[in-house]
Amino acid sequence: MLIGYFSDRFGRRTALICIVLSSAILGIVRSFSVNFIMLLIFEFLEPAVSSGIYPVSFILGMELIGPERRALGSFLLSIAFTLSLMLLGLEAMLTREWRLLTRVAYAPSFLILTYRWLIPESARWLVNKNRVQEAARIIESGAKYNKSQLTMEAKTMLSQAINGEFIVESNKDQKVKTYRLIMAFKSRILLLRIVICSFCWAATAFVYAGLTMFSVSLAGDKFVNFILNSFIEIPGAIVCYLLIDRMGRRKLMCLSLFVTGASCIAFILLSGVSVGGQITATLIGKSTITISFIIIYVYVAELFPTELRQTLLSTCAIFGRIGAILAPFTLYLGKHMESMEMILFAATTIPAGILILFPPETLNLQLPDTIQEAENIGKT
Repeated sequence: MLIGYFSDRFGRRTALICIVLSSAILGIVRSFSVNFIMLLIFEFLEPAVSSGIYPVSFILGMELIGPERRALGSFLLSIAFTLSLMLLGLEAMLTREWRLLTRVAYAPSFLILTYRWLIPESARWLVNKNRVQEAARIIESGAKYNKSQLTMEAKTMLSQAINGEFIVESNKDQKVKTYRLIMAFKSRILLLRIVICSFCWAATAFVYAGLTMFSVSLAGDKFVNFILNSFIEIPGAIVCYLLIDRMGRRKLMCLSLFVTGASCIAFILLSGVSVGGQITATLIGKSTITISFIIIYVYVAELFPTELRQTLLSTCAIFGRIGAILAPFTLYLGKHMESMEMILFAATTIPAGILILFPPETLNLQLPDTIQEAENIGKT
C-alpha cells in the first residue's frame, strides 16, 4: 500500500526504478547472509519491496496505452512474467546453490537504470498532477514514433500545452489531496468494489501459488515440474488475450474461476483412479487461474481513478499477498487429509467467481481520472 502511495505521489516510472533497484540490492545482500537471523530479516524486506514491481509496471503500461490495447499490454506482461519463471527454474536447475542463484537472478535488475531514458512517465499521471507540458511532449513524441496522424484539435491542444497556454483544472486544496483516500473508502460504491476485488485477488493468488507449489511435490524432477507448470500459463495467457475483449472482464474471469474450481474437484474425484487424469486436471487449473490473475490486474486498474489507482490496486494486492502466504500451508494439510488442498482451492475460486459479477463491466471504457468518474462506471 505504501508503494502504491509512492507511485501515486512521485510517478509510476520513478517508483518502478526505485523499487527494482531496492529489491536488487536487498536480494544480493541477502545472498551474503552470515546467519539465519540476517537471512530472515532480508527475506522479509526484499519481498516487501519487490511485491510492488508487477503492479507498478502494469499501471505504467496501462496508462501509456489506449483501451483497445490494454488486453495486448496485459498479455505481453504476463508472457514476460511466465518466461521469467521458466528461466528461474532453469537457473535453479543449473546452479543448485541458493547464494549463486540469488546473485544470478538479481544482477539483471540493475538494467532498470536505463528506464530513465527508455520509458516515459505516464502522461495520464502527469496531467493529473497538472504537469501538462511534460505530458504533451510525451504524447507528441509517441505520435511521431508511431507515425500517427493527430487531429487539428489535438495538435492545437498539444501546442498550447507545450507553450504553457493550456491549463488543466486542478484541485489545490491540500486537505482534499491528503484525505482523498479516505474519501474513496467513504464511497459505498468504491468500498464495495475494494472488498470484492480484494477477496477475488486473495482467492486467485491463493490458488495460483498453491498449484505452483503443488506441482513441485508431484513425482519426477522438481525443477522440470516447475518449468512445465510455468509453461502451461502461456496457453492460458493466449486464451485470455483472445477472449478478454470479446467476453468482457467479468464474464471471462468468472468462467476462469469456475473452470479452476471444477478442475480441482475433478482432481479429487480422480484420486486413486487416474494419475494422468489428476495431472491433466492440475494443469488445466493452473492455466485457467492464470487467466484470472491476468484479468484481475486489468479489471482493478479500470475500476479505480487515476489519482488513487496505484494505491487502491496495491490495497487489493495486499490481500493477494495474504492468499499467497497461506498457500504453502495447504501442502501440509494435504499430508493429513488426502486432496485437502484441492478442496480448499475449489472452496475459494467458486465463491470468487460469483462475487466478481457484481462490479460493473469496464470493457472499452476510458480510465476514470476522478472518484466521481469511477463511481459513474456502469451507470450509463
